[in-house]
Order: sequence, then C-alpha cells, then structure tokens
Amino acid sequence: MMTSRERLMRIFKNEEIDRPALKLWGAGKYKDGDQLLNLLYKPVAELAFEITDLFGGSYSPFDIFYGNNSAGQVEVTVKKTTEPNWVEHHYLYHTPLGDLHSIYRFSTVGEPGMITEYAVKDENDLKKLLSIKYAPIPFKSNHNKALEEMGDRGVVMFGLDHAAYALHRMMGSETMAIMSFDCRELLEEVIASFSKRIYNHAEQAISEGIKAPFSWVGPELFIPPLMSPKDFDDFVFKYDKSLCDLIHSAGGYVWVHCHGKTEKFINRFIEMGVDILNPLEPPPNGDVDMDEVVRKYGQKIGLEGNIEIQDIIQSEPEHLKTLISSCVKAGSKSGRFILCPSAGYMEYPFPDQRYIDNLMLYLNYGYECVTKLCK
Repeated sequence: MMTSRERLMRIFKNEEIDRPALKLWGAGKYKDGDQLLNLLYKPVAELAFEITDLFGGSYSPFDIFYGNNSAGQVEVTVKKTTEPNWVEHHYLYHTPLGDLHSIYRFSTVGEPGMITEYAVKDENDLKKLLSIKYAPIPFKSNHNKALEEMGDRGVVMFGLDHAAYALHRMMGSETMAIMSFDCRELLEEVIASFSKRIYNHAEQAISEGIKAPFSWVGPELFIPPLMSPKDFDDFVFKYDKSLCDLIHSAGGYVWVHCHGKTEKFINRFIEMGVDILNPLEPPPNGDVDMDEVVRKYGQKIGLEGNIEIQDIIQSEPEHLKTLISSCVKAGSKSGRFILCPSAGYMEYPFPDQRYIDNLMLYLNYGYECVTKLCK
C-alpha cells in the first residue's frame, strides 16, 4: 500500500494509484493539546489524523498591496458593537492619492466574519489602490520545516495569493461587476500588477528550491452568476495560465480551489494547467455530476471533492452514506480522485451532535469505500 504522500503526489502527476485518496479539509497532524474550535471536534481530529491523506501548507510572508512597505501604512481600530460576541475592525489604508477605509465584522467566538464596508467604492478608490508603492518582502519560507513535520502522511502545498481575488477582497462582487463595464481597463491594470507580484513571488520560491504543489483560491468569484465566462478568461485565465506554466517548468504542480458551478469551466482549468481542482460541488450549490465529469475528462485533471459540507451538517446517516459511496464509485474511475467535503470541517464554533456524528461517519465510511478499491 502506498503512503499518503506517494498517493497524493501520484494524483498530481497523473500516475497510477493504489486507491482513491480520502481528505477531511482542515485536518492535520493532530496531537493531544492542539487548539480546537470546540472540544467536540477532538475525536474527529484524532480519527482524521489517523486515517486520511493529509494536506499541509507552507508559505513565505507576502503582502500583495504594500509588500515590504506596509509599516505605518495600515491603521486598525477595534470598535465594540451592540452584540457582545462581535466587534468591528476599521481599516485605514494610506496611499499617495488618499486614504481608503473598510470595515470587517469579527466574531470573538470563532464564527465566520464578514466585510461590511469595502475599501474600494469607485474608480478614484481604484486609482488610490494602484498608486500604493510596492516592494517585495524578503523571502523566508517554512516549507522545509513543514515537509519534515508532515513526513509520509501527506503533501505540503506552498500557498500563493490570487491577483483577481485580492482585488475582489478590496471591492466586493457588486462593485467589481459594475466596474467591469465602467472602467474595465483600470481593473485589468490592477490585476496585471498584482499578478506580476505573485509571479515574482512564485519565481523566488522556485529559485529557493521549492519543488512542490502550489495552491491558491479565488477563481470562484469570477464565474457565473457573479461574473461572466469572458470575465473569467480576462481576469483569471489570462494571468493564472502563465503562473501554472512557470510552476510546471520547474517541476511543480498546481492545486486550485473554486466553489460554485464549475462544470463548464473544468476544461479551461485543464488548459490553464491545473493538476487538481477542488471542490467540484454537486447541485444545487454546484453543477458537477461526477459520472459525467469523469466520462468527459477522464484522467486529464485530478478531481477533489463532490461532498457538500451542508450534507454532512444536515443529512440523515443513510443518505450521507449513499452520497459517499456514489461519489467514490464515480470519481474512482478517473484514477485521480480525492474524496473531500466542500469546506473545512472545523468552521463552526458550536457544532451539534449530528454534525459530529456525521463527520465521524464520513471518515469511517469514506475510508471503507476507498480502501475497498485498493489494488
């Protein structure tokens, strides 16, 4: 039987594997005493460490907006709200053309937060963002340490920011959509500038000897219904393709996360050079029929996901088992399949017992399904 590292790397490389992989997003090398969002997650974390194929992360410090010039340029003020478990983080970004202001609503108990006011609200704000003086942060990675800690239990992916996603974080979907008509060339100028910074960062990682899977998130914000297929090509494919080419030319691999209805974009991700695409959501949130995707694309791309986190949260056990077995049966035919939920498992600070039980079911039954296919 292959080690988890061997199995996952063979999926990246499109080489024969002994069986499909099993992943619980967010699971790592858990040891007693590690921090948990809620103690109810402890048996899940322990079992996931024992039986799943692990994904770890590494990085080198990177700030896509200011780089090494961020000192004194961003002011953060924390303000109370009327709700005891929520505070507001007010950000003031200084630029040569004037300040930008945003508000992030932050949970003090671990609930997902949200941006309630975006920094870029109009064309003038976009010009302010573009005016920021940037200098790269000296490269200092934890990759080798992460590799040593992971061992054969999985792979370590070097994380990169995403140019279009970085801009979206500053302006949101509504303003992005409007500006894609009103000042499209300016949008492209900002994304091109950000993309060059990421490319140079990846190039530096490669020059430092990092030969690994590289990972990023963000394309999901540039597919329907938020943006059009042309927007995806102009704001994502155009820039990510050259980054994939750089990584592949150095012997590396590419993992990309893209929520939503991705079925019509899988071929574009293949052409882009993505080696593994996550999370391939089924209807209604997504549109991926795993049987159909495998029939259409075969082994051209690694397939990771196809189990909605909502189904783990809400489903009756027998229904969840049916979803898992069907997913593994279909995905395994590709020879490059990783069973995985659509989101991290420990993102809810107050899980109920059904969710915990279903997570344990996902792990135990998922493991049973993939190991039945062991060659």
